[in-house]
Amino acid sequence: MKRKVLSIVVCIVALCTAAIFAACDTLYSLKNDVTIEVGTPISIDVFFENPPADSEFLTDVSGINTNEPAVYQLRIRYGKKTADVVLRIEDHTAPTANPVPKTIYMNWKMPKAADCVSDVYDFSGVAKIEYKDGEPVFTAGGDFEVPVLITDVYGNVAEIKVPFTVINDVTPPVISGTHDLEVEGNPDAVDFYEGVTATDDYDTDPAITADDSQVDYTKTGTYTVIYRARDKAGNESSVPVMINVKLPAATTKNKTGSDNGTYHVGDGDPYALARKVMSGLWGKDDVATARNIFNWVHDNFYFRLLSGKRVYEHAAYRGFTKKSGDCYVYYSCCKMLLDIAGIDNMRVDRYPKLNGKVHFWLLVKLNGEWYHCDATEGYKDHPGVWFMCTDDQINDRYHKFNGKLYPPRAGGSKDFKASPTPTEETTPTPSEEVTPSPTPTTDPSGNVTAVPTETQQKPTDAPVQDTPTPTPVPQITDEPVQDTPSPTPVPKDTEAPAPTPTTPPPADPTEPEEG
Repeated sequence: MKRKVLSIVVCIVALCTAAIFAACDTLYSLKNDVTIEVGTPISIDVFFENPPADSEFLTDVSGINTNEPAVYQLRIRYGKKTADVVLRIEDHTAPTANPVPKTIYMNWKMPKAADCVSDVYDFSGVAKIEYKDGEPVFTAGGDFEVPVLITDVYGNVAEIKVPFTVINDVTPPVISGTHDLEVEGNPDAVDFYEGVTATDDYDTDPAITADDSQVDYTKTGTYTVIYRARDKAGNESSVPVMINVKLPAATTKNKTGSDNGTYHVGDGDPYALARKVMSGLWGKDDVATARNIFNWVHDNFYFRLLSGKRVYEHAAYRGFTKKSGDCYVYYSCCKMLLDIAGIDNMRVDRYPKLNGKVHFWLLVKLNGEWYHCDATEGYKDHPGVWFMCTDDQINDRYHKFNGKLYPPRAGGSKDFKASPTPTEETTPTPSEEVTPSPTPTTDPSGNVTAVPTETQQKPTDAPVQDTPTPTPVPQITDEPVQDTPSPTPVPKDTEAPAPTPTTPPPADPTEPEEG
C-alpha cells in the first residue's frame, strides 16, 4: 500500500514539473530556428518572444561574423533549462551604389555598365553589373535615364538610374588662319600651327593636324599640305595649303665634288678628317673643348635635308667634306669630335615626331653631369647653339624626348614631359563600332524607341567620368538554400566550444557572371 502511494506521489510531482516547464516555454515562447539579416548583431533576445532576464548563450558567439551568410548550431540557457537552437544569417539586402552621369556622342561606343556606377557595396559580394534592358541604343540627342542593375551573389538586385546626356553632333570643326607656307633648309623651322585654329559647336578643343607627307624637302618645288580638324564626335574637316620648298644655295667653300643629296658622298676616312679638325678645337678643359666643337660645327655647316640610309660614318664624312647636311650630320660630326676629345656623350632622338620628322642631338657629360647640346643650324627663332642645357632650358617643340630612356640629367630630371605643342599625334577618338541608347520603351507595335526624360536641350560638352569596375565574385543563385542539416549537438557543458558555421551551398547558377 505504501509503495502504491509513493508511486502516485512521484507521478504527481513529475506531472507538476513538466507542467511548470511547459508553462515556462509558453511564457517565454522559445524559438528554436531564427533567421537574421547580414550585418545584424547577435542577441539572445531573438530566440524568445518574451526573453527571460537570466537567459544566456552557452556557446561562445564572439567569433561569429554576422557580415557573412552562414548557419550556426548554438546552445542557450534560460532559467534551469538549456536548449539547442539554430541561427541562420542570410543576405536579403540589395547592393548600394551611386550613379555616374555620362555625356556621350551618339556615334560613340557605350561605356560598360560597371563604369556607370561608383561606390558599389554589398555584404556578400557583387556577381554582375549590367544594363537593365541591354545596351542602350540612342536614336536622338537629349537627356535620358538609363537603368543599371547590380546583382549580388544571393540574387538581391539594386536598380540605379544613371543620367545620360546624348549629343547628336554632325557638324565638323571649322579651320581658320591657314596660309601658304615657304621653307628654305630646315623643315623644323616651319611652324605649321602659327595662327591656325579650329572651332566646333560642341567640342571646345578639336584636334588639328598638318599632313605634310606629300612634301619632299630634298627637292625644290611647290607641294600641298593638308590641315585636318576632328572633333570628339568624329566629324572631320580639311583645308589644303601650298608650301614652297627652296633648297639653300651652297657657297663656294661648300662645293667640294659632286653632291647627290644623300648621306653617302664618298668613301674617305671621316676619323682622319675629324682628328685634323680637332687639332684646332682644344680648350682649357672639357667644357671649353665641347663648346669649341659645337660652335665650329654650327658655324661651318649649312642645313640641307638629305635622303637615303643614315650611316654614322657616312654622315660624318659628308659633314667634314661638304659642310652641309641635316640634323643627323650635325649630330654625327659633333659626336666624332667629342669621342676624339674623350668626352662622354650619347645620342638623343626626338619623341614624338614633329611634322612627321625625327631630330637628333646629344647628351654630353660635363662637370660630372649630363647636359643637352645641339649644334643644328637653320632655326629662325634660335640662331645659336643649344649648349649645356637642362631639360627645362631645352624645353621647346624641337626637343621633345622620352626621359626614361636616358640617364638623369643636370637639374635633377629623370622623366621628361615637354610643354604641350601641336604634333601629328591626334587625340584618340571613341570607337564608332556601336551606335549608342537609353531606357527603351516598347510601343504596342513592338518598336523600341528612346524616350527623353525632359524636352531635348543642347547638352554641354562635359567630360565623361571614369570609374573603376567592381571586382566580380561568384555567380548569383536563385535563392539561398533554406534547409541546412544541423551539426552534431554540442555536449551539455557550461563552457561550450565556439560554433562552426555551415554555409548554405549555392543553388544551380542562373547564368554566367559578366566579365
